[in-house]
Amino acid sequence: MATPLYRRKVKHFLISLYSLSLLVIVIFVISISIGPAMLDPVKVFNAIFFGYPVETNIRVIISLRLSRAFAALLSGASLALAGLLMQTITRNPLADPYIFGLSSTALTAVAIGIILAPSLMVYRQYLIVVAFLGAITGYILTLSLSKLGGGSSLAMVLAGIAIASLFSGISHILLYIVQQIIRTPYVYFLMGSASTVLQKDIPFLTIPTIVLTIITIALFKPLNSYLYGDEYAKQLGFNPILIRDLSAFIAAFSTATTIAFVGIIGFIGLAAPHIARFLVGSDHRFSIPITVLVGALLTLVADIVVKLISMYAGGIGELPLGVVTAVIGAPFLAYLIIRRVRE
Repeated sequence: MATPLYRRKVKHFLISLYSLSLLVIVIFVISISIGPAMLDPVKVFNAIFFGYPVETNIRVIISLRLSRAFAALLSGASLALAGLLMQTITRNPLADPYIFGLSSTALTAVAIGIILAPSLMVYRQYLIVVAFLGAITGYILTLSLSKLGGGSSLAMVLAGIAIASLFSGISHILLYIVQQIIRTPYVYFLMGSASTVLQKDIPFLTIPTIVLTIITIALFKPLNSYLYGDEYAKQLGFNPILIRDLSAFIAAFSTATTIAFVGIIGFIGLAAPHIARFLVGSDHRFSIPITVLVGALLTLVADIVVKLISMYAGGIGELPLGVVTAVIGAPFLAYLIIRRVRE
């Protein structure tokens, strides 16, 4: 009986994996095609994936838009992975880097790092390390505050909101100063933007995303056991404290790489894991790759919406990416909170 059930799960997973991968490629190509100068998606697809020759001006436009599309894709994948791990180790369906304060503390740390050592900004590793230290600090603060409140799921959510609100205010003040140094409107850091990412930044987003995803997939058995409680994990030979700390490290680092280059993008880490579980269930061997693809897809779609609004808004400036993801995620969060309270 178990074997046919497992085969159905695998079949469902492969169908979801193939469909989402195809959809990500299509949306990726459409994202590159959209802009002030609209391009033929077929030409863009052939030029990127098959190396077909195109006109010089089209080739230049594609190369300029590739970094933005990759930034949106990779940041969404990283935040989705972080959100899945946060929900697993806290056993809380409302957890994500944005709600639990990791994003705000990471951004605050980046702002402090830029103010204290602006000359080190040229070293992208510096920004990632600083953002990571901020993100892990946010996790520790949220966890500590929630324990003071009883350690329940609701206490964790409220603690996360409190930490996020506090450091959001601090980051507003610091980034107002930082924008004088980097000559970039601070709202793009507060609400996220893939348009500020340069081609040289892409490897610093790509490598951590791929490596951390592979490591997380390799940890699917410990993560599955952790969902059922510490005692169950111990019975299977896994150390629950080690699982939690390693997962928190991966979630913080995934969040840090996004914050360092794109800024805060809210609710992707909340919505993507739930959509993935709806598609393939809670088994991490299936949900991890699907979550990453869903996160990439959501952020790519959000960035396309940003482009379209900016194009037809009369040139009054580009909308931050986080505004669109908030519109997607906020109703999703409200639904989850209502369902959780009723339960």
